[in-house]
Amino acid sequence: MAKDSGPRPHIGFAGFFVVITVGLILMLMNIGVSLGLSFRIPTTNANLTVAGCLGEKNKALAALPFYVRNRLGENTDFINHSMTMTVGPIEGCELGVIGYQSGAPSFAIHIAAK
Repeated sequence: MAKDSGPRPHIGFAGFFVVITVGLILMLMNIGVSLGLSFRIPTTNANLTVAGCLGEKNKALAALPFYVRNRLGENTDFINHSMTMTVGPIEGCELGVIGYQSGAPSFAIHIAAK
């Protein structure tokens, strides 16, 4: 029987050390960045979108794709997994959404810096 090693460290966009180190550099440059991937689920009107943002609070959220920007922490989707970490003026977020997303393309790779 395999022994459970307990919780594993989280190293995504909302990970503490990523937000403190990379987020601090981006905040000093007054930049927010985001990465994302979205695609339509076949035979449905729903999309699967995975996105993350990092940097100065307002700029990081503005860098998210427009069709999921307001879904951070929402409970109106079939599945919405949102995680944020805020340290002063720095924010890191991760978002995974399955559901109808108005204006979402059939397939998109999102890379933005604002």
